[in-house]
Amino acid sequence: MTDYLLVHGAGQGARSWRLVWGHLTSPEEHPPTLYKRRRANRVYPLDLPGHGADAGGDTSAVRLEECVQAIKRAAEREQLKDVVLVGHGFAGSLVVQAASEMEVPPKRVVLVAGIVPDPQRPLLSACSAKTRAGFKLFSILSSLSRQELKLPSHAINRFLCNGMDYMEVVQLVGFFGPLPTRVLKSRLKMKTSELPCPLTYVLLTEDKMFPPDLQARVADRFQGAETVQIESCHQVMAQRPHELAEVLLRYA
Repeated sequence: MTDYLLVHGAGQGARSWRLVWGHLTSPEEHPPTLYKRRRANRVYPLDLPGHGADAGGDTSAVRLEECVQAIKRAAEREQLKDVVLVGHGFAGSLVVQAASEMEVPPKRVVLVAGIVPDPQRPLLSACSAKTRAGFKLFSILSSLSRQELKLPSHAINRFLCNGMDYMEVVQLVGFFGPLPTRVLKSRLKMKTSELPCPLTYVLLTEDKMFPPDLQARVADRFQGAETVQIESCHQVMAQRPHELAEVLLRYA
C-alpha cells in the first residue's frame, strides 16, 4: 500500500490538507464495511519548520535546507513506504530537492501548482514580475512596521482564493501565517531537473498566484512528467479537495 507525505505551501500548514486527507483515507464503500481497508495506507501532512504546529521562533529566518531536511526526516521517522511526495506551491521546490537527496527515492513526486525555479536559481525567480514586485512591496511594509511578512487578507482573497465562497475564504485567512522569506529568496541547489522517480504536475487552470502558463513551464522542465488539469484557484485543497484526492489516489 502507498503512503502519502503532503507538504504545504508558504505561510500555511499541515491543516491546509485536512479535506484532502479525509478523501484519501475514507473507506471505499459507503456506508463503510467493517474491516474494509481504506483507499490509501497512511497520509502524513507535514508542518514545515516555522509553520503550523512548528511555528515557534522567527519564520522569516527558516532556511531552505531546514525544510528539505524536515521532509526527509518525516519520511524516515514515520517509516513511510512507497511514498508519494506531494508539494503545493513553493513546497514544489522543497519536495523535488528532497526527492533528489532521499536515500530511498519516493514512488512519485506530485507538484500541485508547484513553484520550481531553474536549477540554482532563487525560488521567487519562477514567479511573474507582478508577483515579485508585490512580494518586494509587502517586504518593505513589514520591515517598516517591524513585523513578520504576512500576506494581507485582500491578496489572499484575490490571488489565492479567487472563485471561492466568501465564508470559505474567511475561514482560511485566519490560518495563513508569516512567510518564510529567507526560503523564498534562497537558490535551489539542484544542478539538474532530473529526478530519480516519476513526476506528476497538477496544473490549476484558475490560479492567479502562479498562472497556468508558468505552471506549464515548470512541468515542461521535467522530462516525461505527467500533467493533470483541475479547474481551481491556487487553494485547490479547499476548493476542489475531492478532485485532487482522486488524482493522488491514481498512484496508490
